[in-house]
Amino acid sequence: MNFLVLFATLGAGIGLSAGLAFNLRLAKALGTPLAATLVNFVVGASVLLCLWFFGLDGARPTSFPPVWMLLGGLFGATYVTLSLVTAARLGVGVSTVAVTLGQILGAMVITSAGWLGQIPQPPSWTAILSAVLLIGAVALLAKDRER
Repeated sequence: MNFLVLFATLGAGIGLSAGLAFNLRLAKALGTPLAATLVNFVVGASVLLCLWFFGLDGARPTSFPPVWMLLGGLFGATYVTLSLVTAARLGVGVSTVAVTLGQILGAMVITSAGWLGQIPQPPSWTAILSAVLLIGAVALLAKDRER
Protein backbone atom coordinates (compact mmCIF):
# COMPACT_ATOMS: atom_id res chain seq x y z
CA MET A 1 0.00 0.00 0.00
CA ASN A 2 2.80 2.44 0.87
CA PHE A 3 4.36 1.80 -2.54
CA LEU A 4 1.11 2.78 -4.28
CA VAL A 5 0.83 5.97 -2.23
CA LEU A 6 4.46 6.84 -2.99
CA PHE A 7 3.94 6.10 -6.69
CA ALA A 8 0.80 8.29 -6.75
CA THR A 9 2.72 11.07 -5.02
CA LEU A 10 5.50 10.84 -7.61
CA GLY A 11 2.80 11.10 -10.27
CA ALA A 12 1.47 14.21 -8.56
CA GLY A 13 4.98 15.65 -8.64
CA ILE A 14 5.20 14.99 -12.37
CA GLY A 15 1.83 16.69 -12.71
CA LEU A 16 3.14 19.72 -10.82
CA SER A 17 6.09 20.02 -13.20
CA ALA A 18 3.78 19.72 -16.20
CA GLY A 19 1.38 22.22 -14.65
CA LEU A 20 4.25 24.63 -14.14
CA ALA A 21 5.19 24.33 -17.81
CA PHE A 22 1.56 24.96 -18.82
CA ASN A 23 1.29 27.93 -16.45
CA LEU A 24 4.55 29.34 -17.79
CA ARG A 25 3.03 29.38 -21.28
CA LEU A 26 -0.16 30.87 -19.84
CA ALA A 27 1.81 33.63 -18.08
CA LYS A 28 3.52 34.45 -21.35
CA ALA A 29 0.20 34.55 -23.21
CA LEU A 30 -1.44 36.73 -20.53
CA GLY A 31 1.62 38.90 -20.00
CA THR A 32 2.04 38.38 -16.25
CA PRO A 33 2.51 35.57 -13.71
CA LEU A 34 -0.23 37.05 -11.49
CA ALA A 35 -2.83 36.73 -14.24
CA ALA A 36 -1.76 33.15 -14.90
CA THR A 37 -1.99 32.37 -11.19
CA LEU A 38 -5.49 33.84 -11.05
CA VAL A 39 -6.63 31.78 -14.05
CA ASN A 40 -5.02 28.70 -12.49
CA PHE A 41 -6.94 29.17 -9.24
CA VAL A 42 -10.25 30.04 -10.93
CA VAL A 43 -10.08 26.91 -13.09
CA GLY A 44 -9.00 24.77 -10.13
CA ALA A 45 -11.71 26.20 -7.86
CA SER A 46 -14.33 25.63 -10.56
CA VAL A 47 -13.36 21.98 -10.90
CA LEU A 48 -13.31 21.48 -7.13
CA LEU A 49 -16.67 23.22 -6.72
CA CYS A 50 -18.23 20.89 -9.30
CA LEU A 51 -16.72 17.82 -7.63
CA TRP A 52 -17.93 19.00 -4.23
CA PHE A 53 -21.38 19.92 -5.57
CA PHE A 54 -21.84 16.40 -6.93
CA GLY A 55 -20.70 14.94 -3.61
CA LEU A 56 -17.74 13.02 -4.98
CA ASP A 57 -15.87 13.22 -1.67
CA GLY A 58 -18.92 12.12 0.32
CA ALA A 59 -18.72 14.94 2.84
CA ARG A 60 -20.01 18.44 3.38
CA PRO A 61 -18.50 20.94 5.82
CA THR A 62 -20.61 21.50 8.92
CA SER A 63 -18.88 24.68 10.09
CA PHE A 64 -16.41 27.29 8.91
CA PRO A 65 -12.81 26.63 9.97
CA PRO A 66 -10.72 29.12 11.94
CA VAL A 67 -9.51 31.92 9.65
CA TRP A 68 -5.81 31.08 10.20
CA MET A 69 -6.39 27.74 8.44
CA LEU A 70 -7.13 29.64 5.22
CA LEU A 71 -3.48 30.71 5.02
CA GLY A 72 -2.91 27.57 2.95
CA GLY A 73 -4.65 29.34 0.06
CA LEU A 74 -2.35 32.33 0.45
CA PHE A 75 0.67 30.04 0.43
CA GLY A 76 -0.70 28.21 -2.62
CA ALA A 77 -1.13 31.40 -4.61
CA THR A 78 2.33 32.57 -3.56
CA TYR A 79 3.80 29.20 -4.56
CA VAL A 80 2.28 29.28 -8.04
CA THR A 81 3.32 32.88 -8.68
CA LEU A 82 6.89 32.48 -7.42
CA SER A 83 7.28 29.18 -9.27
CA LEU A 84 6.25 30.91 -12.49
CA VAL A 85 8.70 33.75 -11.94
CA THR A 86 11.54 31.32 -11.15
CA ALA A 87 10.69 29.01 -14.04
CA ALA A 88 10.63 31.93 -16.47
CA ARG A 89 14.13 32.95 -15.40
CA LEU A 90 15.83 29.66 -14.53
CA GLY A 91 13.67 26.92 -16.08
CA VAL A 92 11.13 24.39 -14.88
CA GLY A 93 13.80 22.02 -13.55
CA VAL A 94 15.45 24.55 -11.23
CA SER A 95 12.08 25.81 -10.04
CA THR A 96 10.80 22.31 -9.29
CA VAL A 97 13.92 21.21 -7.41
CA ALA A 98 14.03 24.49 -5.45
CA VAL A 99 10.38 24.01 -4.41
CA THR A 100 11.17 20.45 -3.31
CA LEU A 101 14.11 21.75 -1.26
CA GLY A 102 11.83 24.36 0.32
CA GLN A 103 9.30 21.67 1.18
CA ILE A 104 11.91 19.52 2.87
CA LEU A 105 13.37 22.45 4.83
CA GLY A 106 9.89 23.65 5.79
CA ALA A 107 8.84 20.17 6.90
CA MET A 108 11.98 19.84 9.03
CA VAL A 109 11.36 23.18 10.77
CA ILE A 110 7.61 22.62 11.25
CA THR A 111 8.11 19.09 12.58
CA SER A 112 11.07 19.85 14.82
CA ALA A 113 9.28 22.87 16.33
CA GLY A 114 5.97 21.02 16.68
CA TRP A 115 4.10 23.71 14.78
CA LEU A 116 0.63 23.32 13.25
CA GLY A 117 -0.24 20.29 15.37
CA GLN A 118 2.81 18.22 14.47
CA ILE A 119 4.39 16.00 17.11
CA PRO A 120 7.83 17.56 17.76
CA GLN A 121 10.72 15.42 16.60
CA PRO A 122 14.23 16.36 15.53
CA PRO A 123 15.21 16.06 11.86
CA SER A 124 16.65 12.68 10.95
CA TRP A 125 20.04 12.34 9.32
CA THR A 126 18.30 11.18 6.13
CA ALA A 127 16.20 14.36 6.01
CA ILE A 128 19.30 16.50 6.54
CA LEU A 129 21.19 14.55 3.86
CA SER A 130 18.24 14.96 1.47
CA ALA A 131 18.28 18.71 2.01
CA VAL A 132 22.04 18.90 1.46
CA LEU A 133 21.76 16.88 -1.76
CA LEU A 134 18.94 19.10 -3.00
CA ILE A 135 20.97 22.23 -2.23
CA GLY A 136 23.65 20.75 -4.48
CA ALA A 137 21.06 19.90 -7.14
CA VAL A 138 19.65 23.43 -7.14
CA ALA A 139 23.15 24.90 -7.38
CA LEU A 140 24.15 22.58 -10.25
CA LEU A 141 20.95 23.13 -12.20
CA ALA A 142 21.13 26.91 -11.76
CA LYS A 143 24.80 26.93 -12.79
CA ASP A 144 23.98 24.80 -15.85
CA ARG A 145 21.18 27.23 -16.73
CA GLU A 146 23.63 30.17 -16.69
CA ARG A 147 25.59 28.67 -19.57
